[in-house]
Amino acid sequence: MRLVRRYVVLSIIVAGLFLITKLLTSGHITGSPQSQAISRDVIADKPPTRVFLWAVPRSVSTTFLISLSQSPDVQAWFEPYLFASKMEQFRLSGESIPLQWSLKITLASLSITNGYNIRDISFTWVKQQLENYNGDKNVIVKDMVKGIAGKFNHIPNGYAHTFLIRHPLRVFVSYKQKHNTEGSVNKGLKLTEYSSDWIPSGYFFKEMYDLVHHIQDDLKLKVIIIDSDELLDNPEEMIKAYCKETGLTYRDAMLNWKPNNDIWWKWMLPKETSLKWWWRSIYYGYNPTHKTSFSQSGFGEKMDLPDDVDDDVRELAQASMKYYNELFTQRLQVASYESH
Repeated sequence: MRLVRRYVVLSIIVAGLFLITKLLTSGHITGSPQSQAISRDVIADKPPTRVFLWAVPRSVSTTFLISLSQSPDVQAWFEPYLFASKMEQFRLSGESIPLQWSLKITLASLSITNGYNIRDISFTWVKQQLENYNGDKNVIVKDMVKGIAGKFNHIPNGYAHTFLIRHPLRVFVSYKQKHNTEGSVNKGLKLTEYSSDWIPSGYFFKEMYDLVHHIQDDLKLKVIIIDSDELLDNPEEMIKAYCKETGLTYRDAMLNWKPNNDIWWKWMLPKETSLKWWWRSIYYGYNPTHKTSFSQSGFGEKMDLPDDVDDDVRELAQASMKYYNELFTQRLQVASYESH
């Protein structure tokens, strides 16, 4: 047993040294988020903007974050509450982190300085980090509504709240396509058979509806809602309107960027996730976790509403429509949509 432990430790050290060398030569080991935040071109007399982008799945939220991250004055966070909810499941269940995952976490902590150790994350930790941020960059936190459901007391103060919605049929058709693949635990399952780890009881839209009303009714704050289909139809005008509403600085680079870039190195996310995405991008030539988002050079085309869908897709979409319709009436509109 002692020999096995020594072998594991030695393997981690060797692999860590290899990755450190590779990352250094590719320029992807960077300073800490705090040091990066201070070294931007400050816009005089403009206080930093702090914004949440809450989303339902398959709503081009990652593409939207890539777009907004093209501005050098942005510090982006990628789904911290969703990661916190996953770690809470381990803590509450009493289960140990699987050995393979634990080794990846250790390796990442040895080779990457940006980001955070996923073992440290909790709902309390996320709230503290976001409230105590003292850099001069604008902060954008992209997260899924599923991650914060039932945890509204952990929403940080000092942030504006924006929401990204999409027609439920498009959401669930895309969600089933993504997860009905080889290697997925959900392959061959109906959406109604997915566990709550994958689809919450409110099918995402009820969770978003509840969060919107908490922000409006309990916190007495304004919400900004973007419909992703309208974003895809008219990205320039929608992003300009979004930036105006939130106080972000619009840049033309938000419309077009280099495909297969490694923008996530600038994001705040678990080191293990950064390492995994980097390795997959080397192995596959792109990041397969968010293949469409990272392989594009801009916003793609809107999906047509399907005429014929599986019964389970239709069931979840129909149950979600009342929440979607109410949120849709509150969406941010630009001139081309004001007559709708």
